[in-house]
Amino acid sequence: MTSTSASESSHGTTAPPAAPRTSTSTSSSSSSLPTAPQRARFSTDDIEEARSLLETTYDGRQFRARRGADRFAFRFASAGDDRLSLQTGTFLGHLQGTIPWSRDYVVSWFRSGSVTIDHPGGQLTSVGSRPFLTPTETSYSFSMTPHRHGIVHIAAAFLEEVAAETHGRHPQRIVFDYAAVPSDEALEAWRQALGAATPVVVGDTTPADVRLAAQTDIARALLDLFPWRAVDVPDAVRTERMRRLRQAAEYVHSYADQAITSADIATAAGMHTRTLQQLMNEHLGSSPTLYLRHVRLDRARQDLLAARPGEVLVGDIARRWGFGNLGRFSASYAARYGEQPRETLAR
Repeated sequence: MTSTSASESSHGTTAPPAAPRTSTSTSSSSSSLPTAPQRARFSTDDIEEARSLLETTYDGRQFRARRGADRFAFRFASAGDDRLSLQTGTFLGHLQGTIPWSRDYVVSWFRSGSVTIDHPGGQLTSVGSRPFLTPTETSYSFSMTPHRHGIVHIAAAFLEEVAAETHGRHPQRIVFDYAAVPSDEALEAWRQALGAATPVVVGDTTPADVRLAAQTDIARALLDLFPWRAVDVPDAVRTERMRRLRQAAEYVHSYADQAITSADIATAAGMHTRTLQQLMNEHLGSSPTLYLRHVRLDRARQDLLAARPGEVLVGDIARRWGFGNLGRFSASYAARYGEQPRETLAR
């Protein structure tokens, strides 16, 4: 196998639609990063060597590879830094296996071939050259045909800081809608942003602040490409061991506008109701019912802040988020935010 690297590059890889795991404490401060991009390049025509490299790099499990109809080839190139890297890969064979838990955000697109991913939330299959996101903060299995593809790998801390500019709160976990199909307009905007930013991100002489601005443009374009929501859970819950509790919290955020119960939340997370209550009290500081109420109050507040007086009634927003008694809603709202709902609406 041949390989080259520059700027103290970490090991690189290709085929699975993800990227080598990075530290979860990545900072977006340009002063802590190299002024030139880290580069990596690998190639081999030995399918077993390529399979072994990928399994080792990803700390993967049960990677299996077999030849396709064409002569096998493996190529990989990467350029970027700890915030964001751009990658291209070729694996002209079939590959399958399991990718471990990772916190970073990865968007991929195939120039040829395809992948099917099975994860706890369901299954997704790539469609032509349309970009798609791989699941974060969970392990998943994949099955890939011979392919050529591109990857944008974004550190969790960086994307979540950029997203905070939109939702206006502290950086939080971002949960994308993996089943969403981007609109033609969003796809075109994504491709234009990526095309304009790529030479800046990979350029050896790009100033650090200019590279950061280009990386931020890519992150914003990704946030415009797929629907997403911010889920505010403690950092201690964002681990592989706490995956089920995090899924419970995400279920609440996804279905807060519906008539869900503690039993529904527990079922969605694959645990008993009593276990859910114990874990939520221990790690989130509230019961499932109280956690749901707080999420609904937060959503109602967001709607009130976004509305204009005269366009909507407080009662309409309260009912939208499951509060049938306006008096109790107002009391709970005031206790949480220190003001009445009508005062928020009047801003």
